[in-house]
Amino acid sequence: MKDLGRPASISGQDRLLSFLTTQFDHVSQAYGLCDELLRHKTYSKCLCLKLLTAAQQRTGTAWNIRRLAVLMLEHQILKIHPENLDDFDFLLTRLNLKEAAGLNAGMVSSVLKEGYSTTDLRQFVPEFRRRLQRLNRIHAKIRGRRTSDAGLHDFIDLSRRDCKLSLARYLFTADEVVDEILSQLLVTDGAKDLDTSQPSFVEAEVERAISRLPDFEACILKKLCASSRIYWVSEVTSSEINSLVEYPLTTVVLTIKPPGSDIEFEIKRAGRKGPLGLTVVYARDGYEVAPSHRLDGGNMQWLLRHEAKAAAELSLIYRLVHATEAPIANYISRSTIYSIPAGGAQVQTLTYFTEPRVFEEGFREMRQAMADGVAAFKAEGYAKLPDLPGDLGLTAQFIAVVSPAQAFLTGTSSFRLDKLAVYLSSEGPRLHFEEGLGIAYSRHDARRLADAIIEEVLGVYQPPDVTYQSHKQYLAAAFCLPENRARADGIYLSLLQEIGRLWGTLLAVRGHSRGESFVARNVGLKSFWDAGQWQVKIIFMDHDAVVIPGPQDREFYAHDALHGMTLDETYIWGRSGSTLGTVGHLRGIYRTSDSVYQQGQKLARIALKKAYKKTQHKLSSDPRLRALFDQIFVERLLDWDTLVRGYLRIKPNTAASSEWKHKKRKMMLAEKAYEGYEFDAYMEAIENNRAFLERHSFLFDVGSEKLASPEHG
Repeated sequence: MKDLGRPASISGQDRLLSFLTTQFDHVSQAYGLCDELLRHKTYSKCLCLKLLTAAQQRTGTAWNIRRLAVLMLEHQILKIHPENLDDFDFLLTRLNLKEAAGLNAGMVSSVLKEGYSTTDLRQFVPEFRRRLQRLNRIHAKIRGRRTSDAGLHDFIDLSRRDCKLSLARYLFTADEVVDEILSQLLVTDGAKDLDTSQPSFVEAEVERAISRLPDFEACILKKLCASSRIYWVSEVTSSEINSLVEYPLTTVVLTIKPPGSDIEFEIKRAGRKGPLGLTVVYARDGYEVAPSHRLDGGNMQWLLRHEAKAAAELSLIYRLVHATEAPIANYISRSTIYSIPAGGAQVQTLTYFTEPRVFEEGFREMRQAMADGVAAFKAEGYAKLPDLPGDLGLTAQFIAVVSPAQAFLTGTSSFRLDKLAVYLSSEGPRLHFEEGLGIAYSRHDARRLADAIIEEVLGVYQPPDVTYQSHKQYLAAAFCLPENRARADGIYLSLLQEIGRLWGTLLAVRGHSRGESFVARNVGLKSFWDAGQWQVKIIFMDHDAVVIPGPQDREFYAHDALHGMTLDETYIWGRSGSTLGTVGHLRGIYRTSDSVYQQGQKLARIALKKAYKKTQHKLSSDPRLRALFDQIFVERLLDWDTLVRGYLRIKPNTAASSEWKHKKRKMMLAEKAYEGYEFDAYMEAIENNRAFLERHSFLFDVGSEKLASPEHG
């Protein structure tokens, strides 16, 4: 197609066939479907039956053709008059969404888990139509024989985004989906990682997460996790946005977005694309990498265990306090890696890192990095490693520390804030297509990228009625539309409240993440279908640095905790001149005005304080929550607040402050059974972190200082 924007009609068989030849291997099947679609301007029951058959055809019909049939079926269903319940009853019954045929028969109960609010047919149909109408921007371009080349191209491109096809979940089986997923990956041997020392709530949270999944997604996830297989990126794995299996650009994870689903699974981590999935790195660009990144492309088992426990505990605390699910991804399973793909075969882990034939000319560099890494691990106290001789001995020492492993998560999002900010920048198309995918792109490709991203961050999106000239021009036009602007502002404000709620909960139990849980690269947005509406949520996904006092922690180690809390603050709100912060990324993504930004600050402050106080109250009254902490820790919880409040109300370095400090010390030692060193440690931490505490003095009922902003520090 030389001019995809040309509005000329698709009138000739040769022209349509020529176009489809560039899009499909099975051209005759695609032509038959497209020709039927363009001939029917109104609803056709006969055509719907043909499309149902094509979508469910498990032999002789390619996956691309079946997906095309699904989208065409959705297009046809949207042509049914909303009050024509007989035709809806017929099709919903054929899709196995009804318990039985007939207007008085209800929908199957499983639709409630899928995000619908009702099983009554008459109330279900408007919600069903609303879900399909999300793609009206594509369906509206199909105008029979007068459909433009660009319109048909948009339709076909969308049909390849499995997760966007709402009806695919009813027409594809879980077994078929798993087979299609596996066809895009490499698979090697592993073993289930069973951590006998983990608290019971970790497994309970796993079971809860799976039980909350719709049946279709739960079946797919269970099949993928049933064995001890390890999944790796392959040369055919796509990095295109919203692929069934996606290898997000600049990452080493895989995401799975099941057909017709708003739920995402993540495989963490899945190696690097190329001949060597795993390698060893000690330094990059002249800087030493973090210990967790020395196994490049893979995960350390002990770190995955810690992260799974931290995520489960924070989720449990949040739910016990707020009686709703936490905006946190769930760890489902872990497996230890026994073998790694190399040269078209599975190579046992010790052999992979020891034999020169695997790495060939890169072997010496890898081994030097391994030697440096092992020495660093020893110096850092990660483990007491025996001095084993020879090449195999060095490998054994390295493997003993890193213990390569892989984890399955659910409830993640590949739409991380830093990526969204890039894709919505003026350089977004170039960075995505040329630098990321390594392919050339047209204006229509750039427009489709913009539409896909805006739809994800708004949930429901009305494209601007303008010709795409540049990313900047098109995005400005999109966000200026009143309906888009209203949704953007509303979602932005709700997300800031959620940030305040989660951080307030973590602060109240004296927890922190040293910034890792809140940095933009570890926070994502996800559109989802709930209560019969498209909505958008924020998800916090990486918790390997989370520290929450546990049953063994009698004391609150304020000095270390305040350092971690300050880093959380920085990565949430940013720091002028150095760190944009999660809120700064959100402000850029949603293009909020100064007034909306200030309103968001106020709402976040309110949510933060409310969550902080509510969590403290629950800690004193809910035995389920108290059981997660040491009893003395809980009893002393409010002593810190009292001490901070008193300190902030007195001018420092004065006779009055010295007298106050002396009285407080005497009282806490006599009445609260503190040791002198405990009080002194508290006061040292308070004095050294006065600026942070002043910025959040409203938590301690002191004054009305503003919530920390991107300009702090």
